[in-house]
Amino acid sequence: VNYYVEKGREQVANKIFGKTPEMMAFFSSITGVDYPWEKFSQIVVRDFVSDAMENTTAVVHSDKAYQSEADLIDENIWEPVIAHELFHHWFGNLVTAENWSNISLNESFANYGEYLWLEHEYGYDKAEEHRIKAIEAYKKGDNFMNKLVRFDYDNREEVFDLVSGNKGGAVLHMLKDYLGDDAFFKGLKMYLTENQYDSAEVHQLRMAFEKVSGKELNWFFNQWFYGGGHPEIRVSHDYNLMDKTITLTLRQLGE
Repeated sequence: VNYYVEKGREQVANKIFGKTPEMMAFFSSITGVDYPWEKFSQIVVRDFVSDAMENTTAVVHSDKAYQSEADLIDENIWEPVIAHELFHHWFGNLVTAENWSNISLNESFANYGEYLWLEHEYGYDKAEEHRIKAIEAYKKGDNFMNKLVRFDYDNREEVFDLVSGNKGGAVLHMLKDYLGDDAFFKGLKMYLTENQYDSAEVHQLRMAFEKVSGKELNWFFNQWFYGGGHPEIRVSHDYNLMDKTITLTLRQLGE
């Protein structure tokens, strides 16, 4: 495991990236698949085109990763990005999306890897705070009707959005709640093992979950991977002064 930074940044590099070995062990454990490569390097560069890129064994980070020692006392804001790019080494590098239409196989898992790591390291509340912010960012976008699996894009860059990533991570979280932790993580192991060093599409992920859970999941994947949008709920309440009770009414808008 190596960290490459500019001269003068050596002391802070370990504070930014130092939890990487623990992350590698954690992701290896929860997936049931050991980190599949011989090394893992992280390189901080200037004038990079995005926040980070998960090149196999050599992740490139933009100089946004740099933080002062004072900044790092409270929080390492780059830690979710490190987890995101590392989890890509299972979902994206070990098993690659068959085509751009299935990019959510890469991006939704990398997004969800952020949640899994934060929950493991800092607890449920920290992870939920992160998840809710990601969902709110997705909901504020103007492309919420896009599908996780989409075949009608003009340029491949269009599929790299908050739907493929943030919404995808939320959908995986919902699927884990439905299947239970045991079946969910066994399904991940089967998917990664059966398709390692190869490409896959979302149906192969579905079939892995179906095999381990014994549940038919076409309905879930049709709605959440192959369908667009999300439920819109209007919430109202009424307080009964005499009984001192509150009645909550939830109404789903549209169909």
